[in-house]
Amino acid sequence: MRTSYSYKLLSPYFVLGKGNKLFQEQERLINREAFFSAASQREIIAKTKIPQQTISRLVKSLMERNALSQSSKSPSGSRGQPGFLLTANSDFAYSIGIAILMDGLALAIMDYSGSVVYNNRINLSDVTVENMMSHLTTMMDNAIDHSDIKREKILGIGVGISGYFTDQDSGINTHSNLNDWASVNIAQLLTEQFKLPVWVENDAKAAAAGEGIDGVGKTFSNFVYLFISTAFGGGIIAKNDIMHGTHGNAGEVGDILPPKRYIHPNLENLRQILIANDVEISTIDDMLTNFDIHWPGINEWVYRVQDALSLVATASAAILDTQAIVIGGHIPRELAELLIKNTEVYTQHRRDSARLVPNLITAQSQHEPVSIGAASIPIRELCL
Repeated sequence: MRTSYSYKLLSPYFVLGKGNKLFQEQERLINREAFFSAASQREIIAKTKIPQQTISRLVKSLMERNALSQSSKSPSGSRGQPGFLLTANSDFAYSIGIAILMDGLALAIMDYSGSVVYNNRINLSDVTVENMMSHLTTMMDNAIDHSDIKREKILGIGVGISGYFTDQDSGINTHSNLNDWASVNIAQLLTEQFKLPVWVENDAKAAAAGEGIDGVGKTFSNFVYLFISTAFGGGIIAKNDIMHGTHGNAGEVGDILPPKRYIHPNLENLRQILIANDVEISTIDDMLTNFDIHWPGINEWVYRVQDALSLVATASAAILDTQAIVIGGHIPRELAELLIKNTEVYTQHRRDSARLVPNLITAQSQHEPVSIGAASIPIRELCL
């Protein structure tokens, strides 16, 4: 993941533990516990091992700055009055997520509690940098005005785009459909345009990050997210954090599949099969808008990709021992459910006991996955 801080953009309003790295880290730990699950001070002490006196002082400071708020009382487990649950204060700050898609743009705004307050997408036939930036500027202004939030409360911008990172100094090596973006320092471009710090992430990893906050992450803290869209990719969430890897490319599950031996489970392959079966569709967006699980060619696609998906799922389970494998991206839910029924995670049986394998489930977030995930990144990076 690449970050650009071309400007001194962060207001002291957002600096956690200002002037003291230990306090900053401790405040982030407290924020993290309150963000992912409402918790009492007693529970936070047990999980973070921070002394009670320090927790009380830091919680008081965070509440005075309105970063945390108190909710309903919780039994303390001992004599005396029950304690309050601490939760992230939704209005403390906001984060913007941008998805640079192969056929358009999506923009989302997330509040400090992880709730989505704005989500919009537009389709574009011209995906050049110049055209997309023109539309993005208008989308940004409309989104902020519509959401009625103060610009000084915006933490930053997360961006999701299809591609992979090549080295520490370059931008992202984008999908061939987005050739015009391949030589662009996206973080720098957007920082200069919107005067906000910017994080750039692979689209699948961004979608996984969003699912970790707005979807199955409410149940599982460890999962592999399989991103089925125009292309096929993935992301890994471990202990609620995004796994980046050495070069920022952890989760590139498409590379598990040997070329010319497996058909990638992506929506472009599905579109081609449907057209061959005389289904009248033109674009992927057209296919998704009018999707019918009973179309001729659906079962053929599932049959063709099930071995590839089983291989990826098995590798993910064996290497990561994760809690769940999530089928998400832009795939229709009922098609994802059909894939799951035909996907097998291979495991050894020994002494009448099989190795435990993760749950295969569909993504639960109801929003555009890449923009929502991108919106979660500034909050994750700065406050959690």
